[in-house]
Amino acid sequence: MRKYQYIFILFTLVFTTNCHDALDVQPASQFSDDFLNTSSGMRALLNSAYDNIQYTDDPGVNRIYIEEATSGVLVNFRGLLNRDLQFYQDFTFNSTTAYIQDQLWAKPYRAIRDANLLIDNIEINPDLSENEKSTFLGEARFIRGLAYHFLYGWFGPVPLIKQSFNSPNDNFEQGRATDDEILSFIEEELLAAAAVLPATQLEYGRATKGAALGVLTKYYLQNRLWDKAANAAKQVMDLNKYTLWPDYTTLFALQNEGNSEMVFAFPAIPLDGNGNVWVANALPPQYPTPIFNTATQVTMPVAFYNTFEANDNRKKLILTEYVSNQGQKINLLTGVEYQNPRSLKYPIDLSADSRSGGADFILIRYADILLARAEALVMASGNVSTEALALLNEIRIRAGLSAYKAADIPTQAAFIDALLKERSWEFYSEGKYREDLLRHDRFIQHALNRGKAAKSFHIRFPLPQSELNANPNLKQNTGY
Repeated sequence: MRKYQYIFILFTLVFTTNCHDALDVQPASQFSDDFLNTSSGMRALLNSAYDNIQYTDDPGVNRIYIEEATSGVLVNFRGLLNRDLQFYQDFTFNSTTAYIQDQLWAKPYRAIRDANLLIDNIEINPDLSENEKSTFLGEARFIRGLAYHFLYGWFGPVPLIKQSFNSPNDNFEQGRATDDEILSFIEEELLAAAAVLPATQLEYGRATKGAALGVLTKYYLQNRLWDKAANAAKQVMDLNKYTLWPDYTTLFALQNEGNSEMVFAFPAIPLDGNGNVWVANALPPQYPTPIFNTATQVTMPVAFYNTFEANDNRKKLILTEYVSNQGQKINLLTGVEYQNPRSLKYPIDLSADSRSGGADFILIRYADILLARAEALVMASGNVSTEALALLNEIRIRAGLSAYKAADIPTQAAFIDALLKERSWEFYSEGKYREDLLRHDRFIQHALNRGKAAKSFHIRFPLPQSELNANPNLKQNTGY
């Protein structure tokens, strides 16, 4: 199945903008009516929306680094990356810290801009069939819903821009929406997308019904809408399209991309600017490989590695020792600076262009759906049902671990404790643990337990200072 990766030449000048205007939304008048009335124009616009919502290459790893450095399952040493990531590791980030403006804020809003423009103009497009219009509209609404899901998870309520700007008189300085307004909008967008999107797309990476329902599941789960989360997860399961890949150690192999466990991914290709730079940043010094090895050292803390159960097959994708290209045996379990384990979940790609390999960034896997339903069932009912226990055990058995018995985790509290541990082991290097801890009010205490100077307001990131300067109606998050 061909990857749906978006690389632009002609449209780069059209869609690439700076990040200093409020919300980074440009007037739609930059496009001619002829452009919006053509099939190729609408396709280019949809491609641009995808390109902006996809987190690959440096933005792809940075998104994961931020989520995991703040939740203690990743630590970085040395290199230029350390200069920026240290603020997140130490909970000293502020409104001008790297990545806040360009990657967490502006990137989703550029996707929203493109989606709005498509939604506002697609019905009058004479070149598209009704079926194409329906699918394109579903994809645009999925992208818009996903973008706001990201923004809300990072910043809380943000300005809700639901239309394209067509005139200099439009209101470019909108304040933040209420929680109810933005949460209702995310739900509406994802439900609308799920209703019209096909179960399968020709290009891997485009939105499908399963992708929309999968993001909806995670949206409900993160906002503690337990019954809705359980039901949305069941809808994904009932599509009968996804299964657990039988072998975790080959789940992320390059030859297995797009396998039956992948619900939605950001495709990467081995091309600088469009790939996956995880391995280049994670390989230890003098590791025997011909691929690019950067100075930065992205590691897994020994303390976290030691939480894995002894026979967990998921540890096989974590490097703990190696023989250097000078013949020295190096132990990565000492915990002394960069001598911490290395996640190689994203495999070495010998065809990599410079730092960029072709391993995809997986946003939602079927394992996430199963665990989401298990968690939601237990949180909604207060009891550990047979189904919830079975769903959790599917993940454990695939990892080579023994199944829990009902007597092992008989209460809601015991089940959630076990489930959060399981999620940390299952999804390391995928950027999910921060939201897991937040969902159960454990994020700040978890940081304090690690000696970090975390404050209660650190559950959200600060709005970018450049946006506050440009828009007097924006108000900063409490504490910053």
